[in-house]
Amino acid sequence: MKLSNEAKVGFLLFATLLLTGVFAWLLGASNPFKRTVTFYVNYNFAGGIEVGSPVRVAGIKVGKVEKISFFVADKDFPAGDAKPTEVLTPLRLKVSVSTEAAEGVRKDSKFFINIAGIIGERYVEITPGSMSSPKVTETDVLRGIDPPRIDQLISQSFDLAGKIKQVIEDNEGDITKSIKLLYDLSGNINKTLGYIDRSKMFKTDLAQLINNLIDITGDVKILTAKTKTEDGKKTMDLLYKMLWRLEPLNHEAIQQFFQKEGIRTRLF
Repeated sequence: MKLSNEAKVGFLLFATLLLTGVFAWLLGASNPFKRTVTFYVNYNFAGGIEVGSPVRVAGIKVGKVEKISFFVADKDFPAGDAKPTEVLTPLRLKVSVSTEAAEGVRKDSKFFINIAGIIGERYVEITPGSMSSPKVTETDVLRGIDPPRIDQLISQSFDLAGKIKQVIEDNEGDITKSIKLLYDLSGNINKTLGYIDRSKMFKTDLAQLINNLIDITGDVKILTAKTKTEDGKKTMDLLYKMLWRLEPLNHEAIQQFFQKEGIRTRLF
């Protein structure tokens, strides 16, 4: 049976579409039989995310970005009893995740935008939430964490470098003097330490001082040990009573006492 040209073209077109679908299924770009959970994530800056970018949960690819919408009307719920106000969300990503991975996506999960390697593709990274938090369901709208602006960081680093350069140029003389003073000071300290190290006097005096301190601490230890004995306690009591008995006496009364006993002395 000879096929017509129209039949040949139709068969070729059907085969092309079939092969395209098979390749898409093998690459994971499309799988009509796979069950997924779709929700939305808002960002102010997406950092290069595109439609079709992978979505990972705990580092495993489980979905993709289905759609990117700009300036979506949303409601902001302020604290208290104030009525919600209309706001515009700069970016809203429609994200689809497999039902198995969606079990770990909760309302308190974090939604980051990461990069695979240094110059790799961008993807949405979802950290699993706590088991006590509700699961993410269809059409939920969540807030993502904006990635850092590399261009702004580079621009700010250039501004900071320019300011540092300007400060150095304006105070070049003072900085040079300060460095020279520090250099001279370190040299003088090194010389002084060298003199001390070579001097026998410092070594002898230091050793003698250490020995004296050891002797003093030993004597103090013996003295404190004796005061804890019964004789030591009696001696301390006698000293205490003697001091209290001498307190009401003045120097005139003490001088009269010595003169009465035939002792000539001069007090104060």
